[in-house]
Amino acid sequence: MTKFVTTATAFHRAAIYVVIAGAVGMFATGASTLFEPPAADIKAELAKATTSAAPASEERAAQTATKFASSASAALAKPVGVTLASSTGKLWDLFREIGYELDGVRVRGEVPRLFLASLPHDLKTLTRASLRKIIFIKSTLPLILHVNELIMQDRKRLISIGTRLKAGDRLPAPDAAWLTEMAETYGLDRPDSVALLDRMDVIPPSLAIAQAAVESGWGTSRFAQEGNALFGQRSYRAHRKGIVPLERAEGKGFKVRAFDHLIDGVKAYAHNLNSHFAYAEFRSRRAEMRAATGHIDGHSLAGTLMSYSERGDDYIKTIRLIMRFNALQVFDAARLGDSVAPDA
Repeated sequence: MTKFVTTATAFHRAAIYVVIAGAVGMFATGASTLFEPPAADIKAELAKATTSAAPASEERAAQTATKFASSASAALAKPVGVTLASSTGKLWDLFREIGYELDGVRVRGEVPRLFLASLPHDLKTLTRASLRKIIFIKSTLPLILHVNELIMQDRKRLISIGTRLKAGDRLPAPDAAWLTEMAETYGLDRPDSVALLDRMDVIPPSLAIAQAAVESGWGTSRFAQEGNALFGQRSYRAHRKGIVPLERAEGKGFKVRAFDHLIDGVKAYAHNLNSHFAYAEFRSRRAEMRAATGHIDGHSLAGTLMSYSERGDDYIKTIRLIMRFNALQVFDAARLGDSVAPDA
């Protein structure tokens, strides 16, 4: 598994300037929140992007297909798989069909259970930066919330186990086996429920979106488009799926991890922050926040990620700039709704 994540490639350096320029442009006009453009402007922009985009592959040319499976325990309609259509236009139509708008998320805090397999191939052809950002946020936010949801399910079980251990109770065999498995998964030497609790916790969506934006150029990078890789994670293992950077220095053997679906990359990103020794300060500060107020502040936690990029402090400043100018912290209070449509 990739341990350190860096942004040393020329593409990422260029993407950072693009991201900052876009943010400053919004700030200069007095707007720090992304609002959806008028419908007529959106239609014209998406039509232009679709026309200018390269022909889609057979896989991406398939019509948008969403499959659902009901969960008896949770009583939710959850997408089993979503095949991304050939263009941002088709994706925008899907957003509109289910009533998915960022304004609605800001007001109600509810996000539809729409889990995209990949980002649209013509995302990088959009000339309106704000529209590209909106599509990117809408695409990634449900995935991040879902990963956090899965983590919280495990965390609740862990808290229950910890309570029983503190009371001196003997754990049933399934719980003891699960605790051992989770300790190993999160990089602990032994099944310590207290130490594991600091690692088994959520990643603030504001922080995850901002990092994904920087690492993938708002979803336009080669790694995001070809490998569903939003967070620039490196891998040095030959057997692991990955993409060789075009600018990789001679003698370097790493690849940028690639994934079958976007959700796989989000899970790997969360696991990286929750398990690697380089992010011990991130986990420690998060635990302090959890104990003090129960609120986990993504802006503050960004300051602990000096090891995430070779750019160090400049990287942190960029992440915080994106969070601020795109008003991402409002999404930290968001939650997944009971169905694919927020008002269903």
